[in-house]
Amino acid sequence: HPFLFGVAMSAIKTSASDFMAQTVVERREQVDLRRNLIFCTWGLLYLGGVQYFIYVHLFARCWFPDAMAFAAKSWRAKLADTAGQRTGLKQG
Repeated sequence: HPFLFGVAMSAIKTSASDFMAQTVVERREQVDLRRNLIFCTWGLLYLGGVQYFIYVHLFARCWFPDAMAFAAKSWRAKLADTAGQRTGLKQG
């Protein structure tokens, strides 16, 4: 389940980042749990959900449908495929 894994990982990563910011950077003695929950929710909904939709569905299916075929080519074929190289540069 790549979607569930991505959503969970984004929530954990964002929550852990805020925890580190509060304890290491800000040197708080107590973690603001409300703030950490807001960051966790942001990671879950936006970073996990919305960005998954953007990068998996819109990039792969709508904006750059030929990118997977280009990625599957050998290095020699990629070097000869200038249209595929341009598509790759547009994604960056």
